[in-house]
Amino acid sequence: MSGVLGVLLGSGSDERQIDLPVSYYSWGDKYSAGEQFGADGGYFTSLVGGAFTPASWQGRNIRAIAHEYDFYAAASRTLIGLDGYGLTPEPSRLRINGTVYPLSAGSVSWATYVAGITFSPSPTNTMNWTSHGLAVGDPVQFYCSGGMPSGLTAFTIYYVQSVVSASAFKIAATPGGAALSFTGSGSGTRYGYKDPITAYQANGTLSGNVFTSMLPRAASITIATPATVTSAAHGLTNGKRVQFTTSGVLPAGIFANTTYFVVNTATDTFNLSATLGGAAISTSGGQSGSHVVREVVSVTVS
Repeated sequence: MSGVLGVLLGSGSDERQIDLPVSYYSWGDKYSAGEQFGADGGYFTSLVGGAFTPASWQGRNIRAIAHEYDFYAAASRTLIGLDGYGLTPEPSRLRINGTVYPLSAGSVSWATYVAGITFSPSPTNTMNWTSHGLAVGDPVQFYCSGGMPSGLTAFTIYYVQSVVSASAFKIAATPGGAALSFTGSGSGTRYGYKDPITAYQANGTLSGNVFTSMLPRAASITIATPATVTSAAHGLTNGKRVQFTTSGVLPAGIFANTTYFVVNTATDTFNLSATLGGAAISTSGGQSGSHVVREVVSVTVS
């Protein structure tokens, strides 16, 4: 399958290989800090361009795979974010283009939070959250800016014990545990958190570009047989994989967010093939907008 979804490496394997288009995001002073990302599934909202349909590992959606650079601190961080909390097993390493990064224990963040929930104390003991969409066993957190109800602790992970209605549920301290009782309704703005994402990361010293990949570059494509891609000083070699995005329309014969192989490279140009070492692709029709080409990297999660 072309694109960013990878293939399982053997039946029952704990490894998953995913092909990802490189994207890039810089923040602050470009000379002091920056981030280069292999992929994004909504976890890094600042990243744009390149498709990332969430792949899965051990049945859980992968929300992000990234490598961040802090040029000011000369440090780097390699990260994977998975849907869920208390995951078993946990990923232990990422391998990006052959370089292995051992991962730390997971830390949880929350994809969704809502302000304005309410608490109904004993004897009701329900959390009131309109259209919460939660199921029994789902993890949740709460915070009140003016003080929590007695018996509940801010930012402690609780679990849905029972769903009373689409707008109310009870919580337990452990999965499958008894419903908790509390008094008082809290004060200030009341927040509820759901949809946890567990992040695993490897920290290291900055030492060049770990992807050894081409950053996203502007590209032009001819309507020809075969089509020629022009991208100044692209640095690609034959056999490398690339994907395209566009603000308009690509020529017929080339599809956005689809993986192609580079053939017939020159300093500023190359052709495309649908298969490794295959025939060069031709294009037809018209095109519009600005095109961007990204190298595709291989990431293995294990």
